[in-house]
Amino acid sequence: MYKKSVLIVLLMLSVMLSACNFPLAFDDTAEVENAVAETIAAIEEAEAESKVVVPTLVLAPTSTPMPTEEPEDADETEDVDADEAEGEAEVPICLSAQAWDLTVPDDTKVTAGAKFDKAWTFKNVGHCTWTSDFKIVFDDGDQMSGPNFKEIGVEVAPNGEVEVLVVMYAPASAGTYRGNWVLQSADGIDIGPVWVQIVVE
Repeated sequence: MYKKSVLIVLLMLSVMLSACNFPLAFDDTAEVENAVAETIAAIEEAEAESKVVVPTLVLAPTSTPMPTEEPEDADETEDVDADEAEGEAEVPICLSAQAWDLTVPDDTKVTAGAKFDKAWTFKNVGHCTWTSDFKIVFDDGDQMSGPNFKEIGVEVAPNGEVEVLVVMYAPASAGTYRGNWVLQSADGIDIGPVWVQIVVE
C-alpha cells in the first residue's frame, strides 16, 4: 500500500512539472523514468528488510503407543482353567433326590455301645431311573461301625421311593456323634448328602 502511494505521488509530480515546464536536473524524460524506477526499487528493498521473519515451528513427531502385549502364560492359564473345568464331575440334570429320616432322627439318645438301625427314605425326583447298584456311601465324621457303603438293591423309577437301612453301633464314650453319608450313582456321582447324629449317654 505504501509503495503504491509513493508511485502515485511521483507520477503526479512528474506530470505537474512537465505541464509547468519547470527546469529539471535531468536532460530528458528517460532519465526521469530511470530515477522513478530506482526510487521504487529502493522502497521495495527497504520494505523487504523491515519485514519480521517468523520462524517456522517444527512440530515434534507424535509418539505412537506401543501395542499392549499379552502375558506369555495367558494361553496356558486358559488351558489350565479348561482342564480344571473338565475334571470337575457335574451332576446330570436327570439325577435328583429328596431324603428324610425314617428312623433315629437327629439327637436321638442311644446307650453307649448299643446297636441301632439307621434308615433313610430316598425319593427319585429326577427323570432317570436309578439302577440297583446305586448306593449310600460313608463320607466323613463318625462312622459308628457302619459299612463303607450299601447298595439300594432295587431300581427306582422317577417319582419312586426306596428305603435304605444301615446297621450301626453307638460309641463307648458319652457325647454327640455325627456321621455324614451320600447317595451315589453307579458311576460314583454324588446325588445328595444325608447324615446320622446321636447323643450317647
